[in-house]
Amino acid sequence: MVLQVVRELGRYWRYRDLVRNMVMANLKVRYQGAALGFLWSLGNPLAMILLYDFVFTHVFRSDLPNYILYLVIGVLHYNLFGQSVSQGCDSLIGGSGLIQKIYFPRILIPTSSMAFTLVLWVVAISILIIVYPFIGGTYHWILLLYPLVLGIYIAFIWGIVLAFSVLQVEFRDLKHLVEIAIMFLFWFTPIGYSLSVLKPSTRDIISMNPLTQFMDLFHAILYRGVLPSWSHLATAMIWTIATLVIGTWLFQRKARHLVEEL
Repeated sequence: MVLQVVRELGRYWRYRDLVRNMVMANLKVRYQGAALGFLWSLGNPLAMILLYDFVFTHVFRSDLPNYILYLVIGVLHYNLFGQSVSQGCDSLIGGSGLIQKIYFPRILIPTSSMAFTLVLWVVAISILIIVYPFIGGTYHWILLLYPLVLGIYIAFIWGIVLAFSVLQVEFRDLKHLVEIAIMFLFWFTPIGYSLSVLKPSTRDIISMNPLTQFMDLFHAILYRGVLPSWSHLATAMIWTIATLVIGTWLFQRKARHLVEEL
């Protein structure tokens, strides 16, 4: 099983130049002619942070210390999920011309879509790293665990992207439903509030959201500066394995008929 996975990854690695070219092409198309170019990738998360900071600081007052840090961590990581899934839905349809012309592993299309989102997201998270101590953060050794948790989170999102990208080919209304779900899911994820302020019944409902586990891990490492809960880490791992298994199985099952359906 392990050898098969290694062989598959080796096969995909041979197409790394293709993935890089697709990411660069998307960057050029998206920001061609824009005065600020790449910096526009910061526009949406910055606007959301300012809006929610105003709402939860001046309208619905939050008692969380260093609230802006808590909020920035949540918004940035939720944006990675929301944008990856939303753009991933349309990735196969958008790449139909390439799929119909040449052969390559079809899984590289949604993978390159997510890589494109990651490139934009890295700019935002890099700025967070720079301003981190100025908004209440403290550099400490627990931050070394962040890449591990982020890697698990990216794998979790990738599994969802694979599933939705191939389902969108068959059900063309899926993208619109997903965008609505992402909007609602934001409020069912502890981004602008803490679970401790919720009623027990509401807390139980919010805890069923897999993103809640990931947000707790990110807040533990980046906000509270403590070791994350092992139970939350285990739950996040289970969700990640589930999305990867379902996503890759569904993609491989339906990918063979993509040319006909596109």
